[in-house]
Amino acid sequence: MNKSNTELIITDSDYKEWIKDIERRFHQQQIKAAIHINSDKIEFYWSIGRDICQMQFEKRYGSAIITALSRDLRAVIPEVKGLTPGGLYYCKRFYALYSDIFEKLPQLEEVSIRANEQKSTRCQTKVPQLGEIFKPLHTISTDNTLPLNIFAIPWGHHKVIIDRFENEPQKALFYATKTLEHSWSRATLLNMIGEEGKANGLYERQGKAVNNFPSTMPLPTGDLACELINDPLNLSFVKLRESYNEQSLKDALVRHVNQLLMTIGSGFAYMGREYLLSVAGKEQFSDLLFYNTRLHAYVVVEVKVSEFESSYLGQLSGYMSIVNHVLKTEIDQPTIGILICRSKNNIFAQYCLEGYNQPIAITAYEGIQILPDNFNDTLPSIDELEAELEK
Repeated sequence: MNKSNTELIITDSDYKEWIKDIERRFHQQQIKAAIHINSDKIEFYWSIGRDICQMQFEKRYGSAIITALSRDLRAVIPEVKGLTPGGLYYCKRFYALYSDIFEKLPQLEEVSIRANEQKSTRCQTKVPQLGEIFKPLHTISTDNTLPLNIFAIPWGHHKVIIDRFENEPQKALFYATKTLEHSWSRATLLNMIGEEGKANGLYERQGKAVNNFPSTMPLPTGDLACELINDPLNLSFVKLRESYNEQSLKDALVRHVNQLLMTIGSGFAYMGREYLLSVAGKEQFSDLLFYNTRLHAYVVVEVKVSEFESSYLGQLSGYMSIVNHVLKTEIDQPTIGILICRSKNNIFAQYCLEGYNQPIAITAYEGIQILPDNFNDTLPSIDELEAELEK
């Protein structure tokens, strides 16, 4: 091939797209392989925990069996990590935590077969999207709905859940499921769990907002909406000055919109801030606008930095009516309103909602990190630092 032909191929747009496609496929396969490797490892840990619990050696030899097992396993499979006495103890606790729930579902051998069947399709030409890779292998709807690809959760996440909820399988399963749904980092998981010894995690806050959904939304949409909106909202990711106002709080929420979406509830997609709502030449601006993909409804959010007042509902209701006329289509459910306040009296808030036939929830916020108003003044400027270094 001569030089001109080589240059022609290199500059050809189809050729460049082909190169990008190969690169994309390679990275997708890397992701897929990493997920399978992690799943296989976690399932292996599960099997060790099952053996420890079921083979009754502890009854014969006491806790010393864990130390002996660690020693002997590391001698025969030294390349495997996590087989220290502490690691094996986590394996045992991992199995014990979920074993009762798993017993209500098809045997793990069936899960392994499904997993192996999926692995055998790797050579097919279709490359799965990331969402497909994380899709549960199988989900059984019983009293305890458990995604059987719980093995896809990293071991470090499992250890956090085990330490906090060793005797509370329902809470453990809740946080494991949310980790899978939202691809939480370990730091995010810890934040969502909340402080140890305090019932302030997402599990306790989910679906607790004061609302009128049962009387303003048809079943089962109303029940689902009740479950989706949390109270209080944990805004520990927000840092503000002591004298903060609504504007600075809204700015902070938009800067951290991803954390806000997880904090408010499930299924929320961000549409915009100070969203322009124009009717008959009149312009109104909603603080925040979302769309909930599970409810198929627009969600208008108003933020207040003071305690709940009944007058706040009138403003929110007006914005909701405009959205229903301007944005809502025939396939959308009626618009929902969420009022976020510094605090609220639940009884007073519930009474105030009785006068509205639009679906509205009222929630408080907590956990904002407050900085002194003169915080910037306590830090040296760049010029001051440079001057000090030159001395």
